[in-house]
Amino acid sequence: MNLNKKKILTTIYENGPKSRKELSDILGISKTIIGRYIKQFIEENILIEEKETLKGLVGKPQIKLNFKKDFGRVLGIHLSDKEIRGGVGNPLGELLEFDSINLEKLSGELVLEKLLKLIKKFITNYKIEVIALGMNGVVDSKNGVSILSVYYNWKNIQLKKILETEFNIPVILENGTNLMALREKRNGLGKKFKNFIVFNIDEGVGAGIIVEEKLYSGTKFEAGEIGHAPYDYSEDAPICSCGNKGCLETYLANWRVVERVYKEKGMVLVYEEIIHRANKGETYFYKLILSLVKAISHGILWTEYLLNPEGIIITGKITECKDFFGKRFKEY
Repeated sequence: MNLNKKKILTTIYENGPKSRKELSDILGISKTIIGRYIKQFIEENILIEEKETLKGLVGKPQIKLNFKKDFGRVLGIHLSDKEIRGGVGNPLGELLEFDSINLEKLSGELVLEKLLKLIKKFITNYKIEVIALGMNGVVDSKNGVSILSVYYNWKNIQLKKILETEFNIPVILENGTNLMALREKRNGLGKKFKNFIVFNIDEGVGAGIIVEEKLYSGTKFEAGEIGHAPYDYSEDAPICSCGNKGCLETYLANWRVVERVYKEKGMVLVYEEIIHRANKGETYFYKLILSLVKAISHGILWTEYLLNPEGIIITGKITECKDFFGKRFKEY
C-alpha cells in the first residue's frame, strides 16, 4: 500500500468519518487522487459511504467515508503477571469477543504454550489481520523481542518471530505501560498534552513517556522503568525483583501491599479488598494506603525533575481510592 493510501486510512481511523474534500484539505492531496483511492477502498470493502445526519443541516448532506464494520479484525493480547487477556475488535474499536487464561504458578514455557492456545482459539473464529500484543517487562518493540520479563523468567524471547511463523499474521509487540500512554494520547487525558507521562502502579511500577506527541522508549527500550528508582536506602530494605534493594516498586506494587498486610496482620486479602476497606475508613487499611503517598510522590518527583512534562497521569487500582487519598497526595 502506498503512502497516500496509508495517510487516508490513518486520518479516518484517528479522526473519524471524513468527506473526500476534508481528506483532500487535511492531507494536501488533490481531490482527483483522493477520489481514485476512495473508489478502490470501496471496491475492496474497506470503506463505506455514510450520509451526514446533523440536525438543522441546510442543503444536500455531505457524504462521509468510514470503515466497514466487518473489515479486518484485530486481536489484542495482554500478558500480565497472573493471566493472559485477549479480545477481538474491529477498526471502529468495538469488542467482538473476549477471553482470558490464568497463569499463576506456570513456567515461562507453559505461558508461551497458553498464549499460542488462546490465539488459535480466536483465529479459528475470526479472520485476524494483525495481532497486537502488550506485555510486562523490557520490550524491543522494533524487533518484537521480550528482552526481559521477570514474571515469566523470559530473556530475549523472539515473540514476534515465533507468532508470525506459527500463524502467518503480522504481530506488533509493545510494553503494556507504553500502550497505556498511547491510549491516553489518542482517547484519554493526554489528548491535550504534547509531553506527558503515564505513571502506572500495578503488579509492577512503570512509566509510559510521550515526548512531542510520540512514544519515547529509550535507546535500549528501558525508558520508563521508574519502579526501579532507589527509594529506601536502609540496610533492611526489601529486595526487588531486579536484584537491588529498596526500589520504589518494593513499596508500591500491588502484590507488595498484599504481602505487607499478610506480614503485619496475618490476613490473606486481594488488593481490591484492601482498597475497599480503606475506602470504608477502617483504620489500619486507611493508614496503610495513605502511607503510599510518600513513595508515589518520590516517583513523581523523579519523573518531574528528569523530563519536566506538561502532565502526569496516574493509573492503576490505587486510583479507586476515595477522595481521602487524592487530598493527602495533593497536600504532600
